[in-house]
Amino acid sequence: MKRRVVAGVALFTAGLLAGIVFEHYHGSGAVVDWAGLRYAVLLQRVRPPGDRSEVAIDSLRGKRLMVALAFGQSNAADEGETPGAAHPAVYEFYRGKLYAARDPLLGAEGKGGSVWLRFAAKAVDSGAYDAVVLVPFAFGASEIARWAPGGSLHDALLDTINRARASGLRITHLLWHQGEADAERTTAAAEYRQNFLAMLAAIRRLGVDAPVHVAVATRCGRVRPYAPIRDAQIALRDAASGILAGPDTDRLGFADRYDGCHFSAEGLDKAAELWWEAVRPVFR
Repeated sequence: MKRRVVAGVALFTAGLLAGIVFEHYHGSGAVVDWAGLRYAVLLQRVRPPGDRSEVAIDSLRGKRLMVALAFGQSNAADEGETPGAAHPAVYEFYRGKLYAARDPLLGAEGKGGSVWLRFAAKAVDSGAYDAVVLVPFAFGASEIARWAPGGSLHDALLDTINRARASGLRITHLLWHQGEADAERTTAAAEYRQNFLAMLAAIRRLGVDAPVHVAVATRCGRVRPYAPIRDAQIALRDAASGILAGPDTDRLGFADRYDGCHFSAEGLDKAAELWWEAVRPVFR
């Protein structure tokens, strides 16, 4: 009996992989990108909400609301050293439903903590917002090409945005933290820029006009930041196009990263503060 179950699981997995390969590559003449398939497989897996408390979206009506798509790679995901504290006015939108947010966030990869609960608490406690809804979508080691049209994360990114909009949530902030993988692969600055702008154009076509804050992020095991990707991220800034500065998380060194790459408990607190400094509204 046990052998039959194991064989069935193996057949199911093989079938899933075959289906993904066929869906992404049939008739294209392209070489199968096996590294990219990891992300496609992850997207087929739904993380169960467990005992999280579901919240009615209508309960947020009339509130000063930040709805933040938090996307990118592992330092935008749940790979931090420690969970952030839950906050009564911080929520997470995941697959059509709203939940009281807690780490690890449902929409991101990893089993640890995130910068986003800490960031969202600052946004509420500052008095600028009554509540924050996080819409996380982040996967480790994902380079920019995965996010651009034709990449293995692109369609699911757009689906995540469409689900939020269909539920009546208007995205107010796009928080992009990614670049370490491209620093590792020494992606050309022009290629990084082209892929980012193609991704953003697809998001804009969905009717999302929120500003995108681009973090400067290239350090992951590196003693020094990687200048070509840093320069590309900084050069993207264009207020007329709604591309604004995010935090420079390259400022956080090895002392703030428990494994040389992902943020320690102290690093998460510092990163959240850097994010809030970059995003917080300026009242005149």
